[in-house]
Amino acid sequence: MSNTTLDGLLVKLREPDLDLRAMAASDLLDLLKKLDISFMKDEGKQCMTALVKLLYDSQSHVQNLGMDCLGQAVCLVDAETAKEAVSSICCEIQQRGTSAETTALSVALRVMSGRISEDADAKKVLGSLAVPIASMLSNSPDMPSDVAVDVFAALSDVLTHAGAQVATDSEVVNQIQEVLLSFISHSNLSVRRRAIAVLGAFVVHVPGEQSEKALAIIFQRYEACTRASEKCILLRVLVTIARQCPERVTKIVPSIIDREINLTEECDREERMTVLLVFETFVQHCTELVAPRRNEIYTCAVEALKYDPNYNYDDEDDMDTGSEAGDDFGDEYEDDIYEDDEDDTWDVRLSGVKLLAAIARSGLYSPHDIAQHIGTVLIARFREREDVVRAEILATYATVVGALGEFAADSASGVAEVLQQQAPEAVALILAAIKNYPRSTETKQLAFAVFAQLVLAKYDILDGSLSDITPIVTAALSADDTSGTLQTASSSLVKTNLKLDVLEFLRVLVQRSSVSDSAAEFLIATKDGLRENASSKAFQVPSASFTAAAGLVKLLSNAAHQSSMEVAQFVPWAEDMAQCAASLTGTDDQDLRSSVNVFIGTVLQKFGDHISASTAQQLLLILTELKGGMVHAPAVLGAFVQAISKPTALPQEIVVAVAPSVLQVIDPLLRQGSASVVTVALNVVKALAGYGTETLASAGDHILTNIIAIISKSPESPPASALQAFAAVCPTVSEENMRSVTAKLLKLLSATTVYDGQSAEALGELFETVGRSFPGLMDSWKDGIIENWSQTHARYYKQRKDSSNEAIQVPFPTAMLTNAAKSINSLYTGFYEAQGQQWTSEFLESLVFTSPRSTEDIALVCLGLRALGYAASQGWLAQSDQLAAQLDAHIQSKHDDVRDEAAAALGKYVGSYPATFAALFASATASDSEGASASGRLQAVNVAVDQIVGTGHDKTSADAMWAQITAYAQNSQGPLPDVLAQSLATFAVTFPQVFIPALAEHVSSSGDAKIKAFYITAFRTVLADRHLSAECDAELKNVLPQVLASIDDESINIRRLSLLALFTVIQSKAALIKDAVSTIEPALFRQTVVNESLIRIINMGPVKKRIDDGLDARRCAFQCVHMLVRMLPGAANTDLLAESIVRGIADDHDIRLLVLQVIHETVSTQAHMYAERLDEIAASVRKVQATKLSPKAVSQEIEKHHAILKSSVSVLVALEPVAKAATSPSAEFDKLLAEVMDSSNGELSVYYKELHSQG
Repeated sequence: MSNTTLDGLLVKLREPDLDLRAMAASDLLDLLKKLDISFMKDEGKQCMTALVKLLYDSQSHVQNLGMDCLGQAVCLVDAETAKEAVSSICCEIQQRGTSAETTALSVALRVMSGRISEDADAKKVLGSLAVPIASMLSNSPDMPSDVAVDVFAALSDVLTHAGAQVATDSEVVNQIQEVLLSFISHSNLSVRRRAIAVLGAFVVHVPGEQSEKALAIIFQRYEACTRASEKCILLRVLVTIARQCPERVTKIVPSIIDREINLTEECDREERMTVLLVFETFVQHCTELVAPRRNEIYTCAVEALKYDPNYNYDDEDDMDTGSEAGDDFGDEYEDDIYEDDEDDTWDVRLSGVKLLAAIARSGLYSPHDIAQHIGTVLIARFREREDVVRAEILATYATVVGALGEFAADSASGVAEVLQQQAPEAVALILAAIKNYPRSTETKQLAFAVFAQLVLAKYDILDGSLSDITPIVTAALSADDTSGTLQTASSSLVKTNLKLDVLEFLRVLVQRSSVSDSAAEFLIATKDGLRENASSKAFQVPSASFTAAAGLVKLLSNAAHQSSMEVAQFVPWAEDMAQCAASLTGTDDQDLRSSVNVFIGTVLQKFGDHISASTAQQLLLILTELKGGMVHAPAVLGAFVQAISKPTALPQEIVVAVAPSVLQVIDPLLRQGSASVVTVALNVVKALAGYGTETLASAGDHILTNIIAIISKSPESPPASALQAFAAVCPTVSEENMRSVTAKLLKLLSATTVYDGQSAEALGELFETVGRSFPGLMDSWKDGIIENWSQTHARYYKQRKDSSNEAIQVPFPTAMLTNAAKSINSLYTGFYEAQGQQWTSEFLESLVFTSPRSTEDIALVCLGLRALGYAASQGWLAQSDQLAAQLDAHIQSKHDDVRDEAAAALGKYVGSYPATFAALFASATASDSEGASASGRLQAVNVAVDQIVGTGHDKTSADAMWAQITAYAQNSQGPLPDVLAQSLATFAVTFPQVFIPALAEHVSSSGDAKIKAFYITAFRTVLADRHLSAECDAELKNVLPQVLASIDDESINIRRLSLLALFTVIQSKAALIKDAVSTIEPALFRQTVVNESLIRIINMGPVKKRIDDGLDARRCAFQCVHMLVRMLPGAANTDLLAESIVRGIADDHDIRLLVLQVIHETVSTQAHMYAERLDEIAASVRKVQATKLSPKAVSQEIEKHHAILKSSVSVLVALEPVAKAATSPSAEFDKLLAEVMDSSNGELSVYYKELHSQG
């Protein structure tokens, strides 16, 4: 940056002319925004000093520019300069007191802190700002309220984003604490609220003893206070803390509830509101702690909701709940909210509603109880006289009903029955509220939100009340929504919003499968309102009208098919709506364009045989007109596809008649459209093909050419719609043309890699159609598939052979093999279907019975085996001993690829015939089965288990198979393969209630270490599955303590495997272990102790090497500890945790790195634990740093030694803030830290500076 430019602007800032100063400040702001490099130190100081002076300018415009400039510049200067600027501002605030410039200064302070907190690179500056801000607050307790609010906002930024830095200075922390505790009782409400929020941020974000002390002081003051106003302030501080960091208040929540639960009528309004807020917060954030007192808290909410001492609701017991509420509905839309200026009890009732809402969301009560009790209470208060409270009640009830909707479908829950019983009263009271408070627009809108949620919970719940609702619906829909001489723009908007709520209710109402008599009458009465609003000029109203109307058409069609309603009377309405929609297809409103197209498509699909043929054809042609260009093709043609896709009411002759016009429209789209346009064009082809060859006429060959061009653009992942359209158009293509494109097409399709189910299904459909439609081309297609696969395999084999680096594995082209195998199976499936023959594997036997001598033979055998495997999984293969023997023979092949494919095919074959499993398992585990053949047969066993148990859920076979596998495991003299452990896991996952307890019993009862390890491996496999059912989770939770008791096993290998199992469950299913932590953790922490009996010394020539056979298990234990504190913070016993950390610091380097992660995870919440053990930690660190490097050490050993020393310094850096904040300093820790920081200490000092600079 040019110094001349900056200096020139800074000089101009001192100009006496206002305009020149303002222009200079504006130019400087532009310059600062463009800068991407920091100021030099002197340059930054000069700039900040000049900008601070702008805040004293006599003109507010210049002051504002100065604030903005400071916000930009503060991130471009060093920490010292920023602190000096802030100190200068704070001093000026103190000196100037209540002068006008003080406000500009405080706003600038807030802007600067906010800007720094947003800049990741500048956040380290924030911590240094705490000192001047805290000093200013201490010295200026009487500053103006608006200034105090700004200063507290700045302090909040500092504490929230740099709390850890602030915590390192205990003097500043004490000062901040004292200031905040004094300001929370400030006479000004805004200042008081801001101070409360900042005190909460202090407790939450500043780690160490001081924030704990602050929390203790707050609670002590709360317990000792006798004045309601002071109690309310302290409770609001605790609320702020509980909302941000609930675990900090867990110990005091029960005491607060005990003290505040018995609210009395003598409590003043502010106290009642505060206590209700406290309960609401605890219910939301400390749910488990309030569970024992839930009924009393619920009673508090109910009593608060009824709290209205200045009004007698008994006078309204006879209120009219008739249906005349709609007579003047919509006539008066002034938002004249009812307010009684002399009555302020309404906010107590509002707090009661919010508490009830929190209880309903908390899970403290069953869905039935929520509906029965909370729902009833809310309904009874629908007649609330204050608009804001009534609105909250209605909104809460709508939310509660919406949340209960998922349970209403379960008849056992009883929710639907309760809601059904409540509905008539709810409707009656809502209509009465609308009539008694006709100007409350929000009540009317929320009424329809409630109605919609009730219908979503149970579609016919309002049928008995629809006649009462009809007048308000028709009145709302018929209201004039245009602004006139007597209407304001706001009242027009109010009407529009109300109409949208009514239309949404209608949309929901028609999402049902049948129509009752009362619903039919309601629909007849409201259909004209839909038509009227379809022509509305109000934003979103026409779109919502057509959406609701489309749902109505579907409902009427279903009713007609069920013979439950005569729809003839709706046909003119539907035609009229469709004509209106047709006139709007060219609109610029995208939502409206989409909704009218969908409506036309729906009318044609559902009413195509009711409306006149000419109208139907006209509407169908409209859905082929791309008004506005190709960009609208997906919406327009999508509606066309909807209209003609079978089943549809459209007569076939109409579709055939418009087909030529449609094909002309889509031809250019297939060739040059975007992906979405091409997709919808292909869907049109597919839909037209469903009407027979006459719809595509002679266009089939041309369309085929376009489809092949589309596939060639992305042969590895062609669109599923392209494959589906190809299959659909095949019957219309000449055999000659198909023959001419076969080679090219097969070449393209051989490269296809299918991952998603839709594409796989489409590819299979394509080959089935070819086999069905072109029997004369079967040999050429089959040969093409085989040839393309053989070429792919040959390239793979050559790459593997030519690879000189054994570390680089050439991947087997399994996706291409899958493609070829499924293709050839589908081809013959279609062929056999067309010939009326049973599916047979004869066409594959020539491949399978080939002896794999050459590379080409191997390719053929792999293809045949993969295809047989898929056929077996579909249940197509006939039982054949000869075929089974051939598969077993291939398992003994010397070629890896053949063995793998044979194992999978044999497993799937056995899976389709469970009776053959015993023979397969016997051969796999026979004493003469060894090497690759034994491994292949065991893999086949695993595949068969997955097929029979995992996929087939064959419980009868599963019992026998489990018995056979476990009997083998119990009696085996040799090693037990992991693949069988995987098989046992399949049993446990599929039938958890039977086999998870059985598996756990084997783990706990097996005395042989080899057998126990086998069962623990199976159990670990179950735990590693991230998609377990609820039944699995429940069973695992029951048996985990039994299984994990093996952590204390005498075998080191069993201990290691058990620890790995524990790590897996904490990492992926922590909730399952939460209740058992106290039972398991003693054994876990015992495994963090070095076992001297497992250490041995071996002689390697002149060198003695120390071997620790327990290191792997101990490392696993520390991994479990790290995952425990991360996933279940606060669950571990602090004494055991602290002891393991002290030990781990002096342990192996890898373990020390794990301990460092544990420290970082827990230092903010367990500062007290570390403060008590700083001496022990210092001793462990000294032990590590005392290790000496051998003079003959090689480079690898030197690097590891440096890493060891650096990790030891990392421990000190992580715990330095704790040591500084400790009430009882650790002389040993401080001494060690001073030694490390000493520059004469060389390497350790360098590491300290490096780690400290990294934060």
